Amino acid sequence: MATREFITKAPSKLLEPYVYFYFQQKISGDRQKNPHLYRQTSLPTGCVFLGFNFNGSLVCDFRDQVGLIDYPVFITGQQDCMYAMEMPQDSDLFGVVLKPTTACRLTKIPINELRNFAIEANYHLDKSLKDLHGKMMGSDINSRVLLFEQWLGSQVLKQRQDPVFTDWAVEEIINRKGIIHTNTLAQTLKVSERHLQRAFKERIGLRPHQYATIVKINHIVNDFNRTKAPLIDLLCQYEYYDKSHFRKQFRAITHTTLSSYMGFQNEAAQSFLKQIAF
Repeated sequence: MATREFITKAPSKLLEPYVYFYFQQKISGDRQKNPHLYRQTSLPTGCVFLGFNFNGSLVCDFRDQVGLIDYPVFITGQQDCMYAMEMPQDSDLFGVVLKPTTACRLTKIPINELRNFAIEANYHLDKSLKDLHGKMMGSDINSRVLLFEQWLGSQVLKQRQDPVFTDWAVEEIINRKGIIHTNTLAQTLKVSERHLQRAFKERIGLRPHQYATIVKINHIVNDFNRTKAPLIDLLCQYEYYDKSHFRKQFRAITHTTLSSYMGFQNEAAQSFLKQIAF
């Protein structure tokens, strides 16, 4: 019989500007009796993901592109659509859910090129991640978080990068739960809309309206999970004037309906939403 563990942990106060949360996911079982992979489907979150994989290869389905991830440490960029991850019966995965502005501080690769894609992190970010992976092997989540925070702290403190206007743009979108138009955002930040569009895509990996839509839909689905309130009441709170507009945006991201998604989302996906859409 397969057992599944999914636990989360908050970052330290020092690293809250860079990390949303950490998680550890383990799946164990008899591969001879049940050789099938465990499939987990998730909404795009607007975050960048850094994974430490300790056992078995992962299969990721980004949009219509399926790829095998067999790197010990990998980083995935922004997702602009629903995606799925398949994990073997003996999985052990430690994940770091990075805030959208963190990835561009750690790599010189254009963040937009990582959209719907995963790359080997110790090669493209820092070679010391391979040693960090070795130290984490066999450890519990508390030890893994401590080791990672020591590494990340040295990275961000070494760089000492000052915030730029796109960082403030992300915070404004998050604070408003995605309920803001790009032209309003540009006026608030006192920059041109064109400059905001270009800079946001370079540093975050998505256009501002794409990111805002993802944030808003995450909040709606999380509220729907949490309160079971009538959908039309939630949509009014998020400034949708009819269901058809929401359905169109939701289908563009997920290629399915909300009711269908609610039928196959699992505990891990719901835990992600609770952490992201706070």
